[in-house]
Order: sequence, then C-alpha cells, then structure tokens
Amino acid sequence: MGITEADWKVFCEIKNSAIHKYCTEQLNEVINNITDESVVAGERFHFMCQYSKRAEKQMRAIFDGHSRSYAFIQLLLMCEEDLVDAESILRLSDELQKDITIHLSRRA
Repeated sequence: MGITEADWKVFCEIKNSAIHKYCTEQLNEVINNITDESVVAGERFHFMCQYSKRAEKQMRAIFDGHSRSYAFIQLLLMCEEDLVDAESILRLSDELQKDITIHLSRRA
C-alpha cells in the first residue's frame, strides 16, 4: 500500500521518533539488568548478549527498508509495539488513520 507525499513526510518523522524510542527503551532495559548487583556477573553478561540479539532482530523486523510501499506495514508494526503516540497518528491523513485502525483491530 503506497502513501501520499504528505503522509510520507509525516511517516518519516514518526519513524525517526519511533527508532529513537525503541533504542532508548532497549538500552534502558539492558542498563537496568546489567547493573543489578544482586545477579551474578555471568548471568548479567549472558542476559545482555541474548537480549541484544533479540532486540536487534526485532528492530530489523520493524524498521528495515525505507519505501512508500512498505511504510504502511512499518506503521502497523510501530503501533503494535507502542512506539507511536496518538498525536503522531492524528497528523496522518484521515484515510491512512482509518486503514491503520482497521488493520490493528483485526490483529487484536
């Protein structure tokens, strides 16, 4: 599904914000866990390695590729991961907002 030029510009901003939010959340999770002195160092190290692999795989699934034809799917994935706030979605065209709402309700 392609999107209009106006929605594309908004999408690019949404995607950049979502990437920042995703990375910040993942880094905070790692920091919280690897600095927990109640857990032995080896377990914290193992957690960090495994978590990083999962987070990178998820990041690729959500954000890799940057084209209008893939933007709608990326928007859905970002919404499903709670990486987009409602105010950002309201900046998109009514038609695109409606399509997002319909697809997200089907996945729920």
